[in-house]
Amino acid sequence: MSITDKRTRKKRRWGKIFEYSSYERKLLVGDEYKEVLKELEEDYKKRKKMVVTPQEIAAQRDIRVSVAKQLLDDLEEKKIVKQVSSNRRLKVYVKN
Repeated sequence: MSITDKRTRKKRRWGKIFEYSSYERKLLVGDEYKEVLKELEEDYKKRKKMVVTPQEIAAQRDIRVSVAKQLLDDLEEKKIVKQVSSNRRLKVYVKN
């Protein structure tokens, strides 16, 4: 079974059976990580709308949220984005 295989699961709650499918997103390492970071740099320098969250990047690029957080931290070090708000679950960044 590969990392991106979808699984259908059944969950029982309150007498009802819910079916949902889940899958694991890609984990970027090495050159793939650097390529995505470079693409994000170029994209965010051009963009007008600049409120971004790690969850948004993860959904767009089909990568894990932890990797998206690392990408945003790297972009913050390069002063492309700036963290505006955060709590224990969500960080919000804007264009610098």
